[in-house]
Amino acid sequence: MTRPRGGARVGYAGEVSARRVLDQISSLAHLEAFDPPRYAEQLAAEVPAAETLAELEARDAALADALAQIDAMIARAMRMRLDHALAADTSIGPPTRKVFATTIARYAGDLGLLAQRARDVAARGGAADPDAVADTVAGAARAVLDLRVATRAGVLALIRDLAAASIPGADRRARDRSLDEPTRRRWSAARRELEALAADPARITAAPMSARLATFPDQLDEPAPEREVTFADMIELD
Repeated sequence: MTRPRGGARVGYAGEVSARRVLDQISSLAHLEAFDPPRYAEQLAAEVPAAETLAELEARDAALADALAQIDAMIARAMRMRLDHALAADTSIGPPTRKVFATTIARYAGDLGLLAQRARDVAARGGAADPDAVADTVAGAARAVLDLRVATRAGVLALIRDLAAASIPGADRRARDRSLDEPTRRRWSAARRELEALAADPARITAAPMSARLATFPDQLDEPAPEREVTFADMIELD
């Protein structure tokens, strides 16, 4: 993951934060200009350093929030696409469009269910061609869900890479003889959570990191073996 390079792009000018980039998507033009890989680069540049347990939890919370903000943006995107595509149709009114938009992530992998519900609503609303309306809704959903996948992919890759890079440090602290046992036990749980995140970065949304750490069995990792004193060491001591 590289840091963002300079250059004028819609929604990325100046020092606008990654979160602000998502918040500013308020029109179809903004939506079409949105660049998921560039967003992921900008987010990577803003992620706080994480050396302590508290910093790991803060970084974890920031990345989980980034995924939540993507879903909030996708809901707005669905509403914008529905309002545009159904501008001349009144069979699906604003309240139902809002429901479809706010629940759009639930239809990932099951657009057929959304189409069926849209068809039923359109038929009750007096649409001349409920099937065509359903196809329009499904098409809008497909576009925003594809965008969701593309945008989440960069964030999930970032979560995976950061977790993998933090594993050695957590393991070292979990085995550090100079630390007290409770601290080493917490670092052991953190290492196991980081390993789990590296394998499945989407688990970051299951619960706050502190709650996820609490699910691991208490464990005190064996310290690294102390290096044996050699004859050369003894000579140096003399």
